[in-house]
Formats: sequence, structure tokens, C-alpha cells
Amino acid sequence: MSRDSEEFRTSSHRLAQFARSVDDENPRHLAGEFAPPVFSHVPVMQSMVEVLDKLTADFVLHGEHDFFFHAPIVPGQRLFTASTLTSVRGTRAGTTFVIRSETVTHDGKAVCTQYSTCLVRGEPSDAAHGETPPARPVIAKTQGASAQYGLTPDQTRRYADAARDYSAYTIDPAIAARAGFPAPIVHGMCTLSFAGRAIVDDHCGGQTPRLKRLGCRFAHPLFLTPGQSITVDHWAGQDGLVGFEASDSAGNIVIKNGYAKVSS
Repeated sequence: MSRDSEEFRTSSHRLAQFARSVDDENPRHLAGEFAPPVFSHVPVMQSMVEVLDKLTADFVLHGEHDFFFHAPIVPGQRLFTASTLTSVRGTRAGTTFVIRSETVTHDGKAVCTQYSTCLVRGEPSDAAHGETPPARPVIAKTQGASAQYGLTPDQTRRYADAARDYSAYTIDPAIAARAGFPAPIVHGMCTLSFAGRAIVDDHCGGQTPRLKRLGCRFAHPLFLTPGQSITVDHWAGQDGLVGFEASDSAGNIVIKNGYAKVSS
């Protein structure tokens, strides 16, 4: 099952808006010269959601994400994405769907390939169909560094405007409460954006094109509560690999098994 996207046009304004939505301080991101790494998810949302809508009407949890960056996103591009269901797996928690999204320029040059692993809670199952997604690197945790970012009360609203992702439970406390959450949930891609900031700033020297891969497992919702923050612990491995995890202000691990690949 596959879906193609409409044409997605980039501009310096759109790239800079995304950077501001996650309080990025990289001057080239704020100038709209390069997209922050997680912006690569924005052009795929239309086709990815269309695939999910064909699979289920139930609430979907974004469990894992894996970006492969082939070329930076810059102003003036015309991007097209094809999203394809590549595997269905049963787990103890329900059923996972893996969707591969491939983004290219209008003349066919590869920009990004990404894998979204989405969970629909339900009966345990051992079903297994389709391709196995790329293996995730494991980077042994060593002494590293930490970066802490405070979240503002309008964080999810600003991110929604930049990503055009207006999931109501991320913005409206009443709708979040009806879904059983104590507060709006920070978008998973917004959460990963803060980790991406730390990786680009500390391991890429601020040079976004050096980042070749970025992925993680979303382990716990990050709730937009008063005084909320996210702390990203990151450490260098071998051969350009970087490991990371992130926690909220209460110490809950919100991102586990994070990994990145950085070119020299």
C-alpha cells in the first residue's frame, strides 16, 4: 500500500519558522538557509497519514522513527514523497505498522528516507509480514554531555503552526484530558527536534549537512505541564555514531535508544 504526496515547496520563511518553533539557536536554521533535521518529516505527513488512515481508525502511537538524510533541505526546492507500508508486526501491546517514506526533489534527487513505526494497541499477536526495517545501531553509553531546554506554554501551538500538525490532543487541554492525558502531549517530532538540536550543535559543529542519520524510540509522552523541560544526554561512539536519550523535568525517560550518524 502506497500513497504519493502533493508537491511540497520550501522557502526560507518556512524553514526559519520551524527552527523558531523549537527555539533553535543555530543561525543558519534561523536564517532559513538549511532546514533543521526533523523538518524532513513535514513533507511526508500527508502521504504517511493517508496510509495510516487506510489501515486503522484507532488511535495510533508513534513508537519509533528513523531518518536517513541524503541531502539537506534548502529554500526553493520542490519536494515529492511516496509513503509505503513495508511491514506489519504483532507485539505484546498490539500491532505495529512500519511506513517507509522517500522524499525526492522534482528532478528525482534523493533528499531523505525515513521509517515510522506506529503502534495500535490491542490483543497480543506474533504476526509478522513484510520487510524488516533497517537495523538500529547500539551505542554503548559513555561519559558525555547534557543539554536542557525549557518548554514554553505555547510550545505545541508554535510547533503545530510550523509543521501543520494540529492534532487536538497536543494543543487543547480539555481534549487531551478526554483522551486520558494529564496535559497536552508534545508532538513526538517536536520532542525529537530538541534532541536533534543537541546533536547538530555539539557533534556536527552546527553544520546540519553532516548529520546522516537520526532515530529513536519514543518511550514516554512528554506532557506540556507548567515548568516542563527536556534534558538530552548524548555521548560519542565509534565511527561517527552518537548515542542519546532524553528525559522530562520529573525524570521520566521520553526518548530511549537514540542514535545518530555524523560524517567527518
